[in-house]
Amino acid sequence: MMTATPVRDEGLAGTPRMLKAQSAKPLPVFANLTSLPHVERAFRRGMPVYSFEDPATHIYSVVSGRVKIMRASAAGQNKIISIRYCGDLFGELALAGGAVEAARSDEAVALETTRVAVIRVADFWRARSSDPATMQSVLQGLTRRLVEAHQQIEALVFENNHQRLARALLEEYRQASGAGDQSVRLTHEELAELIGSSREVVTGLMIELRQRGLVDYKRGNVHLHLPELKRFLAGENSLS
Repeated sequence: MMTATPVRDEGLAGTPRMLKAQSAKPLPVFANLTSLPHVERAFRRGMPVYSFEDPATHIYSVVSGRVKIMRASAAGQNKIISIRYCGDLFGELALAGGAVEAARSDEAVALETTRVAVIRVADFWRARSSDPATMQSVLQGLTRRLVEAHQQIEALVFENNHQRLARALLEEYRQASGAGDQSVRLTHEELAELIGSSREVVTGLMIELRQRGLVDYKRGNVHLHLPELKRFLAGENSLS
């Protein structure tokens, strides 16, 4: 059972106060991360947790809210790599160390008012022998990330825009429902960045999906008709 670990809470205004680490209930995969020494910080929507080229000296866990992980092309086009929900680890490339990830190659931005636990890489590695449960949960989580990365590559190579969007919606719903949400709370712009398309294309695709009875949406709140959407991805339906 995880013991209460005092952590410093810097809040939005940077005013520290003491609180207990187990006050939040993260998802099981990275559930032990907040047993490590950490600082909790709060971010409003649109605020960067870290930016491109920032020193990669910390890893992070979402205590509440959501964070989008982004990369940018040389031409300045943004791509959302993933959305991180309550209990999720992010910034994990800092664990590569050395010249491999001395500076950030991605950016983490709050999608709403969000609290994160900030953990020094040095403190994480220090826990290797004293906290094997945390090490095991992180290893399992990172392995799952590799599977997700391969699925993303396959979708980009083999699937059309309709299929990529449908699959992205299902994946985001899976993660969101695990964090207690019953819908996908992403704008058309954010969905476009997630599947590597444009907002105009995604708006057209969403209209088609809605007309076919696969989704409903309003103001960045997408409700999925799960059986129909899964049948579409299984090839039982098609969109011309």
